[in-house]
Amino acid sequence: MNFKTIAIAAGALVLLAVGFLFFQSPKPIIEIKGEKLADIGFFPLLNTYVTSVLVVIMLCAVTYFGLRKLNMVPGGLQNVIEGVAEALYNICITTAGEKNARRFFPVIATIFVYIWIANWMALLPGFLSIGKVQEVSAHHFHHEATVLRETAGIGFIMPGQGEIEFHVDEAACAPIDDEIDEAKAAGHDTAELKEAKKDCIEHERERAIDAQLAKAAGIKVDTSACEDLHDHEKEVCETDIKLEHAEEARAKLDADGKKIGIVIPYLRSMNTDINSPLSIAIMALIFIEFWGITALGFFKYAGKFLNFSSPIYFFVGILEFIAEIARIISFTFRLFGNMLAGEILLLVMTFLAPFLVALPFYGLEVFVGAIQAFVFAMLTLVFAVLAVSSHEGHDDEQGHDNIPDLPLEGAHIPATH
Repeated sequence: MNFKTIAIAAGALVLLAVGFLFFQSPKPIIEIKGEKLADIGFFPLLNTYVTSVLVVIMLCAVTYFGLRKLNMVPGGLQNVIEGVAEALYNICITTAGEKNARRFFPVIATIFVYIWIANWMALLPGFLSIGKVQEVSAHHFHHEATVLRETAGIGFIMPGQGEIEFHVDEAACAPIDDEIDEAKAAGHDTAELKEAKKDCIEHERERAIDAQLAKAAGIKVDTSACEDLHDHEKEVCETDIKLEHAEEARAKLDADGKKIGIVIPYLRSMNTDINSPLSIAIMALIFIEFWGITALGFFKYAGKFLNFSSPIYFFVGILEFIAEIARIISFTFRLFGNMLAGEILLLVMTFLAPFLVALPFYGLEVFVGAIQAFVFAMLTLVFAVLAVSSHEGHDDEQGHDNIPDLPLEGAHIPATH
């Protein structure tokens, strides 16, 4: 090994050690559903919706600037666009034939490019890291939060600060549930009891938040007096002691410019919100059914699912219908599961070691993002081919039954065209 290789390896190890010791971030807070940024009338604006709109804008911009001046000998961006389009069109021809390829190609290409660019865009800097800060309260409650410091109006997550977990004692509100059940059984109005239950839960949430203020402010609380207690009694004792330091901790947090909250990112991977893969899956299924009906006719295509010629065919038709609906589920969860798992993987790797370690996983996500787009598009293409040719095999089998027997020797069988 030469000196340059040794220096690079030593520098990488030093960078890993510095990142692990001084720049380790709190444990990431994983949200399965998209986070709401604002309410536009009755419409909740989620960060995944913002990303989907940006993907469309970027695709329109690339198409405009790449194809506004077409050349006979393509180069640059035009060459890339034509290369992708030609590759997808050749796959459509190989799978579906020339006639059907012309029908399927626009939808297949749109699905592939849209998912592909959306997956890759989620790897850009700024995704999941820049957003608005929402302070945790009884009204905006989360079971986990981080300590943030506000500087010049911008909130920063404090490195090296452990995550804050809130344990709400909802058992204290259980007697109200019994009263609600008794009131329902007696036919009485339960509105006041439900409001009391809501107030009780908010009160317990406030206690849970106040109990963690000392930890967030870095104040050490002596709970040794509770060591001889067990289970629930010990937990209540420790909470009461921590609550005694709540005002002191709140004053210290205000003096340091810190607060407990979560960062709601402005941008998040579109396909980590299950609504996005589901909407694309529904659109793909609608096109598949449309192609099948227009190619075979409504009644002939419906015969694939409703066939009363025999109990076996009827049962097979029911299975076909279930399989058709199940495609939506398989489409949705394949894309959603892979992209959400990749996002969590990157967050966890960044949490464990802030520098260098996450880079190979970014490379893996580049590959996975393209593969998932290709799989989604190709499955749509294959199911479309099956839809437009689903009855041909069955019709051929019925046609063979009507062919008269011919002598084996000296028979002339006319060629079919």
